[in-house]
Amino acid sequence: MSNELGKLVDRGDIDGALLAARGLTPKRVRELLFSGDGFMTNSAPYGEFISRWYTSLTSAYLRAEAADWFAQAYLTEIADVPGAEQTGAAMSTESKKGVIRYLAKSIGGRDVEDWATSPERPITQQQLGGWKAVGQQLREITLP
Repeated sequence: MSNELGKLVDRGDIDGALLAARGLTPKRVRELLFSGDGFMTNSAPYGEFISRWYTSLTSAYLRAEAADWFAQAYLTEIADVPGAEQTGAAMSTESKKGVIRYLAKSIGGRDVEDWATSPERPITQQQLGGWKAVGQQLREITLP
């Protein structure tokens, strides 16, 4: 796929680029997207692609990883996109909030408790209590 992703974005084929990026890691998307120099000529479609691709990610963890790889792009490669700094900051902070919320829900849900109540008991009741306390602390965090 060399820099096919970048070529699709350069042509303004954002839908095609989104299809080409499906299933790729955020790191790989960044490598492919910025392997050419089209973003130096016209960064607007790059901003559109990143924004649409990011919002298509459903996993809190993938969104956080994508924010790690792309929030800085709004300060560097595509800094000239209108509202770039705000977009990068929003991506970065929103993704962190998403991970905190996801962890709180996951820890407070059945997945940790099931490990303490299964016949094999891979975690103890004491560990379960510790996890429940962590989940509660995460739920009580006031996010900015």
